[in-house]
Amino acid sequence: MQPIDYGMFIMPFHYNDKSLAQCLDEDLELIVKAEELGFSEFWVGEHHAIKCEFMMPEIFIGRAIGETSRIRLGPAPICLPQHHPARAANQLAFLDPLSKGRLNLAFGPGSAMCDLELFGLSPKNAPEMTEEAMNIILQLWSTDPPYEVNGKYWQFSLTENIDEVTTFGQLQKPLQQPHPPIAMP
Repeated sequence: MQPIDYGMFIMPFHYNDKSLAQCLDEDLELIVKAEELGFSEFWVGEHHAIKCEFMMPEIFIGRAIGETSRIRLGPAPICLPQHHPARAANQLAFLDPLSKGRLNLAFGPGSAMCDLELFGLSPKNAPEMTEEAMNIILQLWSTDPPYEVNGKYWQFSLTENIDEVTTFGQLQKPLQQPHPPIAMP
């Protein structure tokens, strides 16, 4: 019988009587303690406009990587409608080797109405935007330029200055072995 793997998720609730710096330090201490206790993974939620739950998980995980050595870390989820897919692909491709392959991923639409409003997004479009962004990210990770993206929500290209980015496709390949299957619709 295999042992049970334990994971933890936090949507960090930061009390108003503490500074954000203190709250983030306490969140980081929790990750370190979870690793010491044998937890296999730790997930961090994302919110931009909720005062008591402000969290930018990719940045926070970048800090937590240096304080841990085994525990897998992941944003839960990356609220894709709130991010340009090329930037999200780059940030995650950078974070993966920085974590030495300990990065977990979860994509989602986000559910905080204030976050959606902050970015001028309609909740009814968020699921469709998430799917489109996820497919774009997978395309960027699995192919080399040129890129010509003409989606419903995102349009961009990289067709003229490819000589400057000959390694772009290589940078997007996940470090984790084996690579997760990449399925395009």
